[in-house]
Amino acid sequence: MDPALQPDVDLALLAVEAGLAVVRGTDDRAVLRLKGPNDLVTAVDLATEEAIVRTLRAGSPLPVQGEEGSPQETAGDRWVVDPIDGTANFVAGLPLVACTLARLADGDPVVGVTADLTTGEVVWAARGAGAWRRTAGVDEQSTAAGGALDSLTVTVGDLSWTSREPWPLDARAAVLREVAGIVGKVRVIGTSATELAWVATGRTSASLAFGNVAWDVVAGVVLVREAGGVVLDARGEPWSLASDSILAAATPEIAASMVAAVQRGLRG
Repeated sequence: MDPALQPDVDLALLAVEAGLAVVRGTDDRAVLRLKGPNDLVTAVDLATEEAIVRTLRAGSPLPVQGEEGSPQETAGDRWVVDPIDGTANFVAGLPLVACTLARLADGDPVVGVTADLTTGEVVWAARGAGAWRRTAGVDEQSTAAGGALDSLTVTVGDLSWTSREPWPLDARAAVLREVAGIVGKVRVIGTSATELAWVATGRTSASLAFGNVAWDVVAGVVLVREAGGVVLDARGEPWSLASDSILAAATPEIAASMVAAVQRGLRG
């Protein structure tokens, strides 16, 4: 790892712990408002982001792009924060919720941390340092895991009545059908941050998301890359912040098979 990134790794881990402390300290799951159709905001979202941002600003001069408080921030060198990824799961009491943040340098993710809000497990990575899973304060190196295509578990999502161009519901459903025809199991779980962390930890072998919002995915990009996986868009082009989708896979071969399934689905 570039020694210059070590302070950022330490700060990111500290900030995530500050966010976890907020969530652990409340049972409040009430929805305050909607940002858009089916896009929920809770008081815990706001309080968690505030704690994370306060920690980041105490240790770094970089601006922060937070999903709730400063989504418009686009500086090339910045922190990106999603205090609760999977808010609909959180409100419903489903234990698939993540706190995730990343450090961008010249627009490229170089440090990423994703914490499971239910188990407390933290997955972190930095460019050149590999990916690591922290459980009960102990770090264990993490690697992506492939295998025979028809035995893999992958995640695809989301699908709902709010699905719009360039990935309307019919297109997403067609792609899902094609993917389901070639892999062992497909899961739709509702948190991109968790899905990408699962690829980085070998729990799943690929993740396809029909969207590419920075705060949902940039930490996961670092995690997957440093775990030995590949990150593209759904059509097989190099991933960037401007992509309209994200495809993470344990191996190039799995990625190619997923891209082929997407193309078949789009052709109908």
